[in-house]
Amino acid sequence: MMTKMDFDRQKEGLSMCVVYLLSEQTKLRQLGGRFLLEKKGKRQASIPMDEVECVIQGKAAEITTPAIYELLARGVCIFYVDGRGRLLGQLGQFASSNLSWERSRIQYETFRDEQRQVELTREIVRLKIDGQIELLRSYAKSKKDLELAYLADEVRKYRKKVATSADIEVLRGLEGMASRRYFEAFPLIFDSKAWAWDGRNRRPPEDPVNALLSYGYAFLEREVRLAILGARLDVRMGFLHSNNGRKDSLVYDLMEPFRQLVIDRLVLKAVNRGQFHPEDFSYDDVLGCRLSEKAREGWISYYEVYMQRSCREYEGLAPREWIRSWVRQFADALFRNASSAV
Repeated sequence: MMTKMDFDRQKEGLSMCVVYLLSEQTKLRQLGGRFLLEKKGKRQASIPMDEVECVIQGKAAEITTPAIYELLARGVCIFYVDGRGRLLGQLGQFASSNLSWERSRIQYETFRDEQRQVELTREIVRLKIDGQIELLRSYAKSKKDLELAYLADEVRKYRKKVATSADIEVLRGLEGMASRRYFEAFPLIFDSKAWAWDGRNRRPPEDPVNALLSYGYAFLEREVRLAILGARLDVRMGFLHSNNGRKDSLVYDLMEPFRQLVIDRLVLKAVNRGQFHPEDFSYDDVLGCRLSEKAREGWISYYEVYMQRSCREYEGLAPREWIRSWVRQFADALFRNASSAV
């Protein structure tokens, strides 16, 4: 549901919103120039049409056909997600994201060039490891913890190797080793007696912190996807992850610089500030550890306020705009010498 999120959005003076339809018997319908959000037949929110940026729908919710038509006419994406927040499909895209054949050709040729592929991979891996180092150093300073400082220095050793590597497989390996050392620091950042942690795990996550990370990364995937569409890039063609036709590789490539500095930072803050508690999670043999419905609503509200609030850590921008600005700059650099593609 979006009720609290909508209240927070208005309180913060924010002009755009993301509509979440994840609860059972939740419906979005159109009435005049507004979208009405209802649950069990009762109105929860009334939203001006031009303030809706995207809609995220779970299988238990409903969007009426007139509302779908109106969303598509306005270039608003509808994302369909499963119970863990993972993207299953997408309907519509930003009106400004119409891809030209020429842009797609240049993107393909750039990513296919071995030298450029190595350069781009090196830069993405460097940025990801930089984010890990920055986060660990920040907590080492605030907690006055020498072991955290030591682990930050250990991760930094892999960062130095990245700068001199010209092999994509080696770069992938360095990223993996740096991440393992980085996640070793987590029990020093939060209360490890209250929150179980035995390293990063997923598919499915086995404990609450890993469940929050996986849920957060699913939200980040949609953020980056929208940024890529807005920058008129082709999500199917990447350079770091495999272009095997089974996933939109560029989305996963460009998520990497933001995992630590946006999602990990947000999750660790939420855990340390008592935003969530271990009892907010349930366990399933197949699905693993999951947030309760109430906890998911709490995450959405917490996440949306955070993503739309300006912060010095993001060059004075809100995290959402920082991500989009970075992706726009990435696209501009890609097509800088190809004016015919713009």
